[in-house]
Amino acid sequence: MRIEKFIDTALQTALEIERRKKHVSLVVRNGVVESVGVNQFKTHPLAKKYGYRYDEVHSELDALIRYRGPKDGLTLLNFRFNRFGEMRMSKPCKLCMPWCDVVFDQIFYTTVDGIRRLK
Repeated sequence: MRIEKFIDTALQTALEIERRKKHVSLVVRNGVVESVGVNQFKTHPLAKKYGYRYDEVHSELDALIRYRGPKDGLTLLNFRFNRFGEMRMSKPCKLCMPWCDVVFDQIFYTTVDGIRRLK
């Protein structure tokens, strides 16, 4: 899968986020973006279940909550940008990683050096 073709979608979404840390997660199935999630200051029962602090939903969970399709063949693309649109580290945190590992067949994330594949 060519991850680069999804960077513009993620960057457009990130630049609309007013928060300093601009995390965007895309759930992709069969090469099509099925849902987009961002870090949010809100709560959700799954956020409490996974131990997120401060009533915050991480972008990975937000994207999953918004996804309504079949649960097979899913890829997670995790992006983080600074205010200048430069990629930053977006590896899923220790709270997200256990459930992401179960739900997604492939996981990609950004670093300052480019995009890495986790799984």
